[in-house]
Amino acid sequence: MSFRPLLLFAAILAVLPPLSHANTLFTITDLGTLGGSTSHALSVNASGQVVGEAMTSFGVYRAFAYWKGTMIDLGTLGGDYSSASGINDEAQVVGTATTAANADHAFLFSFATGTMTDMGTLGGNYSGAAAINNHGFIVGSAALPSGSSRAFAYANGVMYDLGTLGGDFSAATAIDDNNVVVGNADTPPLPGQMYNQSAFVFFNGSMHNISDWGTNTIVVASGVSDAGIAGNYDGDPLGGFGPTGFIMNGSLINISPSEDVSSEDGINEYGLAVGYEDDQSLGEFGPQYASMYAGSVNYNLNTLVDLSSSDFTQLTEATAISNTGYIVGNGTTKSGATHAFLLSPIPAP
Repeated sequence: MSFRPLLLFAAILAVLPPLSHANTLFTITDLGTLGGSTSHALSVNASGQVVGEAMTSFGVYRAFAYWKGTMIDLGTLGGDYSSASGINDEAQVVGTATTAANADHAFLFSFATGTMTDMGTLGGNYSGAAAINNHGFIVGSAALPSGSSRAFAYANGVMYDLGTLGGDFSAATAIDDNNVVVGNADTPPLPGQMYNQSAFVFFNGSMHNISDWGTNTIVVASGVSDAGIAGNYDGDPLGGFGPTGFIMNGSLINISPSEDVSSEDGINEYGLAVGYEDDQSLGEFGPQYASMYAGSVNYNLNTLVDLSSSDFTQLTEATAISNTGYIVGNGTTKSGATHAFLLSPIPAP
């Protein structure tokens, strides 16, 4: 898909009212499972290739890649479990898998060779990869010999410790094609604080605190692009119950009304962000629905797709959106199972 249809798609969204049923903008695909009952989609690239985790007939989760109607088991590092969390436009896949020693390690999977590479750790006993950009740079978190967790960047076979904001913990969650990294990290607790975890942005060799929002707050940045940073906070910096989704691009945009519960999980370069929100019209903690934020409006994705053509009764969370408008996430099927979905934008006529 070219970028021109995506721009037309964004223009259509700009004139739709919130929660409108007037337009079907996506087709929907149930990605199925690997023989078990459950699957979760976690990332999608510009071609609509999807990765995530799915349950096998043996009741264990395996990393999968989905392309043109086929779900592929990517295997493990010698153990039973794996989960794929990121894919770039070159179809390089990253995630976490257990080793023969039953340790969780970050992996890089190459379709060119069909092999899964163990990326190692920062000297401790675990690591996990969260995302990969189109230059092949990978980010995630890994243990030090002390057991503390650190955000890492991985390039050319070397894992680099990105540091912290003064505490013991950090984890990187996303990286864009400008090699800007976001995540969350502990800051030193102030008197009277139980904890304070802030979102960070890492660029030009240093980590910067972008969410010093007060006492007893956990802030996670989960997506980054040229359009900004997306994430959620859990606490009371802006008067909400939390978690509450946000977008930051110079200034903070609070996605939900103060009483809502929401999260923004991914953002593309056009500023379209996806995540979930609770339906507050049915009570304080109503049913959860997959959402997309576009043009200052938060849309219920269930209203932009014909669910009657699928086995889904509700799309509950959107986890990623590509620059070409593909959206992935998870929903509830008619049998009550959780399955991964792919939404493909319908080209403008």
